[in-house]
Amino acid sequence: MNKVSLKICGITNTLSVKTAHKNKIKSLGFASNNLNGPNTASDKKIQSLIKECKNYKIESVLLSRYVSLDKLIHQIDFTKPKTISCSYHFSKYELQTLRKTFKRLKIGISINPENFNLRYIKNIKNLINVIYFDMNVYKKRSIKTYSLNKCIKQIKSIKNLSIPVFIGGGINGVKAKQIINLVKPDGIDVSRSLKNTKNIISSKKLKNFLKEIAVA
Repeated sequence: MNKVSLKICGITNTLSVKTAHKNKIKSLGFASNNLNGPNTASDKKIQSLIKECKNYKIESVLLSRYVSLDKLIHQIDFTKPKTISCSYHFSKYELQTLRKTFKRLKIGISINPENFNLRYIKNIKNLINVIYFDMNVYKKRSIKTYSLNKCIKQIKSIKNLSIPVFIGGGINGVKAKQIINLVKPDGIDVSRSLKNTKNIISSKKLKNFLKEIAVA
């Protein structure tokens, strides 16, 4: 895949985990139901799915909103993800505490075009492993998707800091190829375009997607 990793997000069921494994997908994202937007799951369900990921040696990424640090620590301890994708609201001190509490946990920060803050990113860059840049902005009852042209300057400024970055938000094969060619991210984050009406990863859609971006 031209050395660009693929993460499939919004996983809510066992069949999707198995399909990902069969197609050699190495990273899956699980959205906490404390977030706005579709395809979320309870901590208990996420815990169960993350256990399956460990059996298949798939990286599990927990997406969670801004809550108290104690609540986040409890959620991580309960679900046991390999990586956390947490809110940009967490301070440098809080991220330091998270780093000390979970020695092996990879820490990611979720950022979108509306909350982008380069000063903050520079301040916490040595504490994090990855940035998940989402071109979607989720509201309680709507999703606003920004174009790559409006996001490209922000994305390149992250890359200039040598921080690994995954790009997501309304991505299909055509858009993924465009992103890879123009931005050269470390990874692509895809969700709805790879699933069927039951929110299960479609093996056919996934294989077609992988073929499309292989020539990017």
